[in-house]
Amino acid sequence: MKKYLVLFGSIALFATAGCNKDVHKMEVVKDCSTIYLRDKGGLDYKVCNDEKLASYSAGTKIKVSYDVLEQCFGLIEDQACEATHFTQGVIEVTEIH
Repeated sequence: MKKYLVLFGSIALFATAGCNKDVHKMEVVKDCSTIYLRDKGGLDYKVCNDEKLASYSAGTKIKVSYDVLEQCFGLIEDQACEATHFTQGVIEVTEIH
């Protein structure tokens, strides 16, 4: 019985250890048009569902999980400014940790 508990505990430990591989520490970047997340390498990603990050201030570091998208879906919003923000791609935040 003791062997089974040790075996089960080991399996549970390894199963949960791999769960955090999709969590990324990123910095919130805001400009006059939308919200971006900047990774550790300094690359910015446009956040399609930026309403999830509206309460965070620019410069705040957060841990998120996200899906990479080809484009944002939904209503097309007018550009609020003339500035061009170069991005590495577009993402949808799935969870804030």
